[in-house]
Amino acid sequence: MQRKSSHENIYYNGAVNVISADDFPKTFPLHWHNHVEIAVWPEDPDADKDIDHLPVLQVNQTAYRMGPGDILFIWPGEVHEIVENMSGRLVGLQFPVALFDELPDFKPFFHFFRNFHRISGSEEPDLALQIMAHIRRMLSVQEKRGTFSGVEMVICLYEMLMDFGTYIMNTVPEEGNSSSVGAGRVFEKISAACSYIIDNCEHELTLESAAAQAGFSTCYFSRIFKQFTNYNFVEYLALQRIKKARLLLSDPDKSITEISYQAGFKSISTFNRVFRQYRGCSPSEYRKYYLR
Repeated sequence: MQRKSSHENIYYNGAVNVISADDFPKTFPLHWHNHVEIAVWPEDPDADKDIDHLPVLQVNQTAYRMGPGDILFIWPGEVHEIVENMSGRLVGLQFPVALFDELPDFKPFFHFFRNFHRISGSEEPDLALQIMAHIRRMLSVQEKRGTFSGVEMVICLYEMLMDFGTYIMNTVPEEGNSSSVGAGRVFEKISAACSYIIDNCEHELTLESAAAQAGFSTCYFSRIFKQFTNYNFVEYLALQRIKKARLLLSDPDKSITEISYQAGFKSISTFNRVFRQYRGCSPSEYRKYYLR
């Protein structure tokens, strides 16, 4: 983001872009992009709150009024807007989603990370403070601009994601198994099934084939998959096809019809209907919000 600008200008120092409070836009219109963005109010959660001037960001048609210690995750492809940041409290991070894909340990977790948007400094203080410590370190590294600052920020980012992933694993449902080891194994199997669906969503997939990837019966897989992901198999498959279509929509040379088939939809009408269901607008409208 450029200093006090009305538009974003994505750049990376290595792989992580740190946006200071002075450079974080005061307002910014609806848009989306293919990287991860984190908006942060890096203050003590117990600090006094000026309710009339809290920053407001909108993500996927949901408005988030930020408070001290709050952290807001904006995932690739999510239409968002900086409604108000006139007091200049917010700082930010941006990094490419490829950082998830480059490490096999992180890739299966990506869907579970995406279930989180705001981490409240007042409602989840332990997690918020843990993540905030890593973000403060990245801000410090960026300010010092040492020889290996880009590398150090990536290390900080991975440490933050490790702590975040550990929190997620410790809060997933255990489905009748009180053993944390047992719960972790179920999580890994569901993660493997998620990766299978994500990697093959443009093809004909069945509930039976996804259950086989996890090594579960169809009935058990259907129930546990819903508990872990908050979607049934059909909904999750449709969501992954929409995400694939979202990536294709960033290519101006591809037609909407071409994209619908490449993403695994059998008809343009189905594609338009499902896309609007998950994104709140048509594919052509969504494409207009893309920020290169």
